Amino acid sequence: MQEPGPALQGFTGTISLRLTDLIQMVCLSRSDLIIDVVSQNGKGSIHIRQGQIHHAQTNLLSGTDAFFEILQWIDGRFEILPFENNGIDSVNKPWEHLLLEAMRLQDEKFIETGAGDDGAQHLKELSEEPGPDILAEIDDVLGDLMQFDQYPDVLQDKDSNSPEASCPFLKVLIVDDSAFFSKKLKSMLEFDHAIEVVGIARNGKESLEFLESGMPVHLITLDINMPVMTGDTTLKHIMIRYRTPVVIISSLEPHSMQKVFDFLQLGAVDYLAKPGVHDDLTSYGENLRKLVRGVAKARVSNFRRLRKQNDAERSRVQTIKPAQQKILIIVGAEGAHMDWLRLPLQELCSHGPVIGLQKLDDGFAHRFARFIEDKTGVKTEHLSAVHEVAPGNFYLANARHEAEFKLRPEKPLIDVDVIGSTALDWENGVKLWLERLAEQAREAATIYFMSAADPLPGSLIAKLLDWKVRQILSPPESVVCSQMIDSIQPYAVGFPDLVLHSSSDTLPEVL
Repeated sequence: MQEPGPALQGFTGTISLRLTDLIQMVCLSRSDLIIDVVSQNGKGSIHIRQGQIHHAQTNLLSGTDAFFEILQWIDGRFEILPFENNGIDSVNKPWEHLLLEAMRLQDEKFIETGAGDDGAQHLKELSEEPGPDILAEIDDVLGDLMQFDQYPDVLQDKDSNSPEASCPFLKVLIVDDSAFFSKKLKSMLEFDHAIEVVGIARNGKESLEFLESGMPVHLITLDINMPVMTGDTTLKHIMIRYRTPVVIISSLEPHSMQKVFDFLQLGAVDYLAKPGVHDDLTSYGENLRKLVRGVAKARVSNFRRLRKQNDAERSRVQTIKPAQQKILIIVGAEGAHMDWLRLPLQELCSHGPVIGLQKLDDGFAHRFARFIEDKTGVKTEHLSAVHEVAPGNFYLANARHEAEFKLRPEKPLIDVDVIGSTALDWENGVKLWLERLAEQAREAATIYFMSAADPLPGSLIAKLLDWKVRQILSPPESVVCSQMIDSIQPYAVGFPDLVLHSSSDTLPEVL
């Protein structure tokens, strides 16, 4: 009688898979297991319970620090083990936030180390999908679980039979080498049924091939650091060949700010930092969709490359005369970043106090002030760092915090108190700043409007006119986003002395 053979113990094999993809798959399937990782950098483990990461450990670290350390290892092997509860809960952040932050840190690491051959090769390897598209197979089983988990309460209120749901009209192309972030971005955008992501490209080369196919695209989200073809090269091709509005969505750290400036100078309409581990993804998604809806209407053909000023232009300054002293407020948002450098700031600041309101993130504002000062030669200060606005210097603010003002006309000076603890969105912030500044200055104030995607409320325009505040509009052919200017233009018929047009070159003469 033949002896029975050994019992079948299961399958063994090898699979090519990124650790971030594995973690995403496990969390989406709400599994309980432990991932042990062995690398030349050390050993670590990630404990997942009911689809959430609740503990991570390396030789020296524990908790979120250990998780981020493991995700920075570029090689090694992993083993999946049955879950055992060790009673330690060292991680309390959602897995989506942790993966997004890990990828941001990875982007930062490659920026710091440079783009050598090894780094470029590794970025290429990271961007390549496994042979069988495992994530797609998981998606077939789980459907849109990631999207519905993120916004369960709000989705219940959506009418899937509405015209917006059946007829998406704003078509977006996502360009990012991270499959995970692209998927997350797609779900955030398409939460608005009027937005459709028509394509996802893993690098600049793929994005240009998609655009070459002729598929209509109204807006492109573009990452900075990508393999095969970098973001700046891609942007140059887009601006020359397709003239499609571009929003930069990338990991924005202090040392990468110069790259952001470079992209804005090449024609990107605006930028948005990738969400960090502490960001509220629901709020982030709302801001993302609002930005996309506004920038999609941008007239990219109106963008002009910056012309370098010569020394004579930069030194053209008039003597301050008491009779000429006025308060000038300049407003810009999407598409206006390079417009500040075209302003004759030296001459404008000689007329009296000049305050600039530009839509910026808090972390970007101080660096942008230095950028303006370096390019124009005008002493530029961020308004949150001063308490007094006087003629001679330029004062930049982002209007994202509540502020109080008091005019001292005999100087003239403006006392400023920025209340940093009160956060405002741009639309409400700029309305509050303009109203409070104009109410103090009245007919001594002039507001110059540049490119911006948010219209100004009619109630505020009426107040400005009642206070005899002049509103000067940039010519429509010179702005990329004209929504704010368009909202003021109809009042020019009834108030020709208070609502008028001027280019940046002729602005000092109009004042």
